[in-house]
Amino acid sequence: MSGQWIALLAITYNPRHTDPCGMRQATPQTPTPPSSEAMKIPRTLGLSAKQHKLLLGAKRYPPVTKRTLSELDLPCIMSNINLRMDANFDRDLHFKPDLDGEKGKRKRKEAGDYWDAMGAEISIYAFWASQTNETTDNDQQDEQLQAFEPRLPAMFKTLQDVLKTLVPERDHPSVMENLEVGLLMQQIRKGVLNMVGVAKWLASLLKTHCAPMRDEWADRMVEQITSGSESQDSMEIVRGLQTLFAILEAMKLDVANHQIRAFRVLLIEDTVPFLQEYFRSKIARDNFRVEASRLWYLDIREQELRNVERGEHADSFFPILLLFQGLTDTLLQFHSPREGFPETFVFDSDRLWQLRSCLQNLITLDICWFIFESYIHTQKRYLSAPAQTYASFRSRIGSLMEENEDCPRGSARWVKNVRGIALEIARFACAACCGDSMVLDAVIAPIEATLEWHLSNESSELFQYFQNSLRQKLLASTFVFAKKYLNMSPLAICESQRSYTHSTSQQHYDMERISMRLAHIGVLHWRVWAPILYVRESMSPTDVADSPIAADHGHPEVAPA
Repeated sequence: MSGQWIALLAITYNPRHTDPCGMRQATPQTPTPPSSEAMKIPRTLGLSAKQHKLLLGAKRYPPVTKRTLSELDLPCIMSNINLRMDANFDRDLHFKPDLDGEKGKRKRKEAGDYWDAMGAEISIYAFWASQTNETTDNDQQDEQLQAFEPRLPAMFKTLQDVLKTLVPERDHPSVMENLEVGLLMQQIRKGVLNMVGVAKWLASLLKTHCAPMRDEWADRMVEQITSGSESQDSMEIVRGLQTLFAILEAMKLDVANHQIRAFRVLLIEDTVPFLQEYFRSKIARDNFRVEASRLWYLDIREQELRNVERGEHADSFFPILLLFQGLTDTLLQFHSPREGFPETFVFDSDRLWQLRSCLQNLITLDICWFIFESYIHTQKRYLSAPAQTYASFRSRIGSLMEENEDCPRGSARWVKNVRGIALEIARFACAACCGDSMVLDAVIAPIEATLEWHLSNESSELFQYFQNSLRQKLLASTFVFAKKYLNMSPLAICESQRSYTHSTSQQHYDMERISMRLAHIGVLHWRVWAPILYVRESMSPTDVADSPIAADHGHPEVAPA
């Protein structure tokens, strides 16, 4: 099994995935009185205020539970729409824990708080176990001591439940016997639990069923729990428990990743009928509004019909050509589209925004190179190795442009980054003209002003020139791939791209790669939505053009929304 969790997809914890098996957060409840299982926090143990707070407020269950891992079960994998879509575009799709961004940061903190609370709880159990029965009974009746709901019983029950989902049924009796929660808790309260023995049994069980690469983790878990038990270091024991639950999560991920590989062909080939059934059901229940997307397409068609000869729109490629023209117009807008992409592209939006970023970087790069060349020519100098200079220029400017991708145009950060790009252009100019890396103010000032003005004004002649030039190249290349893909199955489209390998940085500036991705997105989208929304499957392009709606309003007949 692959140990590299390198997927762009992170279904287990990623909210963007539409998954009917997904876990919903419980609504916060009013605090309830302590249960009969509640434990008092002894004063003499000297716990800090932070430990008190964690014991009272940290999560009750470990970060990995049967419920969270159930989202990696095969039925949930097969019903996850984002997974089906992503499988069409990423051959190396893998699940991985989603620990990036703000949500990931929150998850890491919640997990850290849980384990810190567990460390304090274990020390409390050890303290009460070391006291006489009379002292324990008296202190537990002390109303002034704070009480908390213990986490250990829930942790052992969670461990039991998760293991039963990962090991064969023949091993379930052993799991139930060795992880009998009532017995374990009774032994803990009396201070006689052989946790090292439990850890060794767990390691043996895990090694029997997990990938060999996890054996080292199992051994480390035993070492940590053994060390913590011998030194009476509750946090070292907790580190062993953390390792244990990390192994369980890794085992589930290994199984899920194997299932993705095993069912990849089915997931891809079934993409179109699955999505059609999904969207038709949503539309029938009025849970998915498509009118705006329908009007978006019809408006593009009406505008195009005014500009072409009648014979041209009878071409069978004409209806999908309109789709690509509409997408291209949105992709090439520097200002953020007010409404984004049509709602029908909901499962492609991330890919489209990524393409938009690449295309805008290409326009910016063209403008930067033009400014650089213009300065060189005004100095009556010429590049001795233009191709080599351009490659270096593209690499350096490209890395700076990536820092600007998340900045609103005109913001302080955007202006700062643009000035950094201008400085780099000036460095190249000084090196080309004088062989000197020192940048004079007289050089950078006009370059900076020119660059900032052109990037701030889409109506500038220079910007329009490069934008229109890129639009023509993009559409021409995309049409070539789209016509090819229309005659191929979804799997064949994926396989046709296998030999096309470029580094990530090259893909950002590779027009062929960008148009290939756009054609792939567009053809799959067309197969799903054309019969549902854009045009009736039974009508030819000529019939669509001659339909009453088209004649009266310039619109084709469309499927009922």
